[in-house]
Amino acid sequence: MEATLLRNMIDHIDSLDPALYAQDTRLCLLDALGCILYGATLRDGAAVIDGVYGFGAGNVPLPASDRCFTPDACALVMGALCHLRELDDVHVSIIHPGACVVPAAWSAAFFLDQSLGALTEAIFAGYEAAARISEASGFLAHRERGWHATGTIGPFGAAMAVSRLLRLHAEESVWALGIAGSRTGGTWAFAQDGAMTKRLHPGMAARDGLQAAFLAKAGISGPAYVLDAADGGLFHVMSEGADPSKLTPSGGLPAVSSVECKCYASCKSVHSPLEAAAALYRMRREALRTVLPSAVKVYINASAMHMAGRMYDKGSVTSAQLSIPYGVALALNGRQGSAADYSDECIADNRLYELASLVEMEVSPDMDALRREASTSSAVVEVLWADGSHSREFVKAAKGSIERPLSADDKIQKFLSLAAARIGENGAERLADTILHAAAETKVRSLFRN
Repeated sequence: MEATLLRNMIDHIDSLDPALYAQDTRLCLLDALGCILYGATLRDGAAVIDGVYGFGAGNVPLPASDRCFTPDACALVMGALCHLRELDDVHVSIIHPGACVVPAAWSAAFFLDQSLGALTEAIFAGYEAAARISEASGFLAHRERGWHATGTIGPFGAAMAVSRLLRLHAEESVWALGIAGSRTGGTWAFAQDGAMTKRLHPGMAARDGLQAAFLAKAGISGPAYVLDAADGGLFHVMSEGADPSKLTPSGGLPAVSSVECKCYASCKSVHSPLEAAAALYRMRREALRTVLPSAVKVYINASAMHMAGRMYDKGSVTSAQLSIPYGVALALNGRQGSAADYSDECIADNRLYELASLVEMEVSPDMDALRREASTSSAVVEVLWADGSHSREFVKAAKGSIERPLSADDKIQKFLSLAAARIGENGAERLADTILHAAAETKVRSLFRN
């Protein structure tokens, strides 16, 4: 078989030993399941479940639910639920791999009656494919053109994962990726009005990737040059400055060990401004000074401004999650940026809206340099208080980032807090123990019965 870019990337993935990173992979699975379970408790989550059930009823159960779907419909629902509160993991290349890969792999593994070990190996491969293609695409330029990489690149990760579960040979795997690449899509138009399509994109990516792998298994060929074809190759169509060498990196950690686990329920670009504002709030509280801000200035990079540099709509949770002013207002009001802070009731709070209205944002060359050179979304927040005093805080990398990763215990506690809302504290503890410690031979179909 000719050595295309996709084949070379598959060879790179084959050269890695997933057993060396099995616990990291299980933690990625746990994190995604926590987000999915929490998403199912939300009003928007119920709407997704009901909407898809109307056309996608089948025999694969949604975890912790009495609804069963076709495998592809289940992947769609799980992906959307995973992304509802922006707490799913994110890679530095601006893609959410967990919300695309885990739903596709879980649904396929259940349908095929496969083991936890097979599932985690598939997830490992899917994360790697998604991250490498996103990095190679020239992800900043890709984003600046208005594309949502979770929607455009996510199908590749889902297809790679399901290809492993189907035990596709190399040529079939290339076909699966080629078919997935022919189904990519998703733009940032949702940011204009806070539409819910951002939540659907990872689910659609999971669905399309799963379907692509099953089609390839049936002998349907996909374009081997879907990335680099002169006419229609995604690297030409969707970006500029693509670097195919990033498909096959030498050294470094695999994606499951370098993905960022989020602790704030918002776009990653909001995290550093939120943390800086939280630090200023704590300093004022410790000094027993209760005066309010009279002006707030936030310095960020151009990419962060592009993604989250806007005021929010009090009627849209999505718009609040994509709003640095809202995140800063939360923190200056003593809130933590948790999932509960991004509820319909919270975003309608007039006090928060008025505080957010004080926030002025500016692109800083220093923040831009850190984004390019250190891959960090850094921020400076300056506050002029009503008593005339002035405070300033710089956050280079927020908690949960590569530079300040969550510990395994942090990730487990995050899962427990999210999953308990759906399956109770005891159920969450049992599921966490099973996912992290059950034998590789354990059947996926048994995981929610333990």
